[in-house]
Amino acid sequence: MWSVWDGDGITDLARKNYGSHQLAALPTDLGTGLIAYTARLPRTRPYYTTMLFRCGDERPWISVDLSEVAKGRDPVTDLTQLLSFARKRYGELHRCTPKPN
Repeated sequence: MWSVWDGDGITDLARKNYGSHQLAALPTDLGTGLIAYTARLPRTRPYYTTMLFRCGDERPWISVDLSEVAKGRDPVTDLTQLLSFARKRYGELHRCTPKPN
């Protein structure tokens, strides 16, 4: 999911809802956000990430949630890479250069 609306509100809500389950903060070069694991059942998609960044004059946010991560994989590394790819693709599609918030 992504939007250019209310990125600060979405980021604050994510911290409120998932902050106590945070696995990692995002690398500062990606933007502002978090990666969390709620330990809920897979159908509730317990892996949750959100990222707020800048692209031109816009401040878009991207959120990704997963039901599970393959055994032996590092969810923080995988979700960080996924967000990095998503941010880069956003920039290509919207003809802007993604930067940290």
